[in-house]
Amino acid sequence: MVVLAAPALAHASIPVETCVAPLAKAGDPAAFDCGKAQNRLGRGNFAVDLRFAPILSRTADPLVLRTSSVWQDAERVIFRYADGTRSELAFNSRNSRPYMTIGAIYEFPVPARAAPLSGIRIEVQDSANWRGVVIGAHLVTASESYRLQSWLVALYAAFGGLSLALLAYNLSLWSVLKHRFQLSYAAMVGALMAYAFTSSSIAMLLIPSLANNDRLRLNYLFLTLAAVAAIRFMFDYFGDKAFQPKLRQFASALCAAALISAIAFAVLAPWQGYWLDRLYFISGAAALLVVIPIIHAAWRAKARNLGLFVVAWSAPIAVTFARVAYGMGFLDYSFWLDNGNLIALSIESLLSTMLIVARMRDLYSERDQAMASEQLALRLANSDPLTGLLNRRAFIQHAIGREEEHRLFLIDIDHFKAINDRIGHAAGDDVLREVSSAIQGCRPEGSLAVRLGGEEFALLVPRRAQARCPPELLLDAVRQRAMPMSWKVTVSIGFVDGKVTSEDDWKRLYRLADTALYRAKADGRDRACRATHFGAAKVA
Repeated sequence: MVVLAAPALAHASIPVETCVAPLAKAGDPAAFDCGKAQNRLGRGNFAVDLRFAPILSRTADPLVLRTSSVWQDAERVIFRYADGTRSELAFNSRNSRPYMTIGAIYEFPVPARAAPLSGIRIEVQDSANWRGVVIGAHLVTASESYRLQSWLVALYAAFGGLSLALLAYNLSLWSVLKHRFQLSYAAMVGALMAYAFTSSSIAMLLIPSLANNDRLRLNYLFLTLAAVAAIRFMFDYFGDKAFQPKLRQFASALCAAALISAIAFAVLAPWQGYWLDRLYFISGAAALLVVIPIIHAAWRAKARNLGLFVVAWSAPIAVTFARVAYGMGFLDYSFWLDNGNLIALSIESLLSTMLIVARMRDLYSERDQAMASEQLALRLANSDPLTGLLNRRAFIQHAIGREEEHRLFLIDIDHFKAINDRIGHAAGDDVLREVSSAIQGCRPEGSLAVRLGGEEFALLVPRRAQARCPPELLLDAVRQRAMPMSWKVTVSIGFVDGKVTSEDDWKRLYRLADTALYRAKADGRDRACRATHFGAAKVA
């Protein structure tokens, strides 16, 4: 509702014609020019006549003269009345604070008189006149001025609150997650908050010693810092893979040029102020133009969320280009142009919150996919591709070094060569898979199952779990398994108890279990034999 009310305020102002002449020629009415661009007169001292139809400034709701602040040393405002009386006020850059209001607008109360106000003369000392001596001049009533100020206070307060929330949000996330785009976005928001602090004139209200011209110096610096941080955010957001090093170097050079021009203006102005001002806007425009190849490179790289990014940033980029055009003299002064950047940046801030959340979601998805791929690669590297059990290398790697006593089962499929010869190798592979599934079904927690090679398997079971995995369970699990072509498949098992703290322990256990397996085969197969230090004993 505040935004909708603002146009009504603009139409409530009283039309004012602004005519300018060099102060030395102020006595000659013909010297005043009301149509030519003021900045064509260059830097100097000027007299400005504000012309309008006579109007009464009432005590109940007096008139207020509003002008946009510009670079100048001093100003005297003379109110002229139809009865020949006059009233005046004067200030300079350092003591202009009483007349400065929100949005860096000068407001001069027009004293109420019985006679109508017939004209206003403004005498300006050492005006830089880069874009005008007096710009945005208009008369409103005090009540209309109050409503306009209230709207601007609401705008700046909303922007400040939103920016503060975004700053705290992104810094908090960065402190935990360490994503670069969060830090660069926080830097941009911080610079914009500083720019709003100075451009709104709040800085002068809180720092009485701050001169208006020095406030303008800070404006140039903070706005450039915000632009540089914004470009850095774009690179960080889409990531290193989206951009060629040459584009990064080109953008860095343009940002450095813009920053140098802003510092030069802040330090040297008003010396060569016109050219420093032009250099500032030219370098700023060049830095902004790099947004085009950035977006193009992100599009070519098929960067995610590019559409949302363009929507979020189109408003502030368009407003910034319009302000550059104004600074270069291609557009006239506009109240909306002067304050529209805050509205555009507020829209960008809201949409960029969604943008950052979407980017974080993508990063987490990429991380999860990478972890899944890593786990899959590790599993493939450590497993037998046919059965899914551990391969020999991974089994030995995981087995050696265990302190607890274990039982090692060596399991060999009986007459496996005959299976391959009679029902085929494809069916033989199915048999291997079925046997491995039977072993997996019997494997207790903490144990290791492996296909050692060919038709030989192994199962290493901790002592605490041996009761849940007796050899008879393994034999029955294979017997009851449905095999290809209903083929009857059995296994022979040799097992031994001992430790596998070293490679020598493993070799000893394997040798003993293999001896027991040989005994089981010799005794008729489809049975298990336990190995001792002295031989192999039949179990089942």
